[in-house]
Amino acid sequence: MIGDNKSEISKAVLVNIGSGKDLEKPLGELEKLAATLGYETAAYLTQRRERPDKSYYIGSGKLIELKSVVEATESGLVIFDNEVGGTQLNNLEKYLGVPVMDRATLIIEIFAEHAVSNEGKLQVELLRKKKLLPRVLGQGTVLSRQGGGGAGGGGARRGGGEQQQEIDKRTIREEIRDLERRIAKLGNERDIRREKRVRNRLKVVSLVGYTNAGKSTLMNVLTKAGVLEEDKLFATLDPVLRKMRLDDGTEFLLVDTVGFISGLPHDFVHAFRSTLEETRNSDLILHVVDGSDFDAAEQFAVVNDVLSSIGADKVPSIVVVNKIDAAEDDVALPAGENTVLISAKYRRGIDELKEKIAAALGCDR
Repeated sequence: MIGDNKSEISKAVLVNIGSGKDLEKPLGELEKLAATLGYETAAYLTQRRERPDKSYYIGSGKLIELKSVVEATESGLVIFDNEVGGTQLNNLEKYLGVPVMDRATLIIEIFAEHAVSNEGKLQVELLRKKKLLPRVLGQGTVLSRQGGGGAGGGGARRGGGEQQQEIDKRTIREEIRDLERRIAKLGNERDIRREKRVRNRLKVVSLVGYTNAGKSTLMNVLTKAGVLEEDKLFATLDPVLRKMRLDDGTEFLLVDTVGFISGLPHDFVHAFRSTLEETRNSDLILHVVDGSDFDAAEQFAVVNDVLSSIGADKVPSIVVVNKIDAAEDDVALPAGENTVLISAKYRRGIDELKEKIAAALGCDR
């Protein structure tokens, strides 16, 4: 974790280890994630490996190269586009002399900056604790060597470091259980509010999409919600709920949810399950796609995978291809009867989208 030293760090080295398509994938998205936290990318480093090194994740030769790059660029941070184990992260930091984080940790730090509600902050803290626990476990080999053996008779006693590790593990696990209980309580309160909406026959439409697809802009266009709009990944984290009225006077609740991203660990979906249940229990999903992104088709598939994992794949949906004002001809875009092309920025296609929403909800205009 970077913690309070973040202001002192301005440059980062990005690393990707893998084989085949995993290695061919550009680090542009990781660079955008780093930029969201204010870090400038100083260099890229990749290595083709079938299996990560057990101690340092990267091979010994590439490790030496990485240290040289860090020193030459005067970088204060190394970010892996992989999911790196706790022991490996500890070993890397010790060898490189700078903080090291993986993709998941980077996303957690972005979430931490953008969480506003109590539930959002608890969810982020839960993710942090779950990510911290493997790093504490990864210190076991070193810590167990601290403290001497028992005196006389060959009897050994536990090292002081090992005792501290057990205390740390127990403390973190207790904190995780407490956070899960508090989040579950908030989830129950959300269920009560949801049941009230059902009794009042207020239908719910959820906005979902890959991060930075333009959901917040569309939310503002449709409802004048005043949601923050930034060209950054995860610019908004907490869900926003606003009433929307169609031309015939029919009202429904429009919910803007957290954006998705590729390589999102299971713990992320689990931590935000109470928030994502708004999507699973909605009457209609607006799946917003960035029509200007060359990876639009892949991002579309990523979001569909997450929707499937939370049981929301059976909810009726409309695919909203946004940013068509900036779309290139060779970008692969979703197509079909339930697809509408819009530009939320320039208010193009909004009337057609409203008509599709009305038809999907069974409203007569």
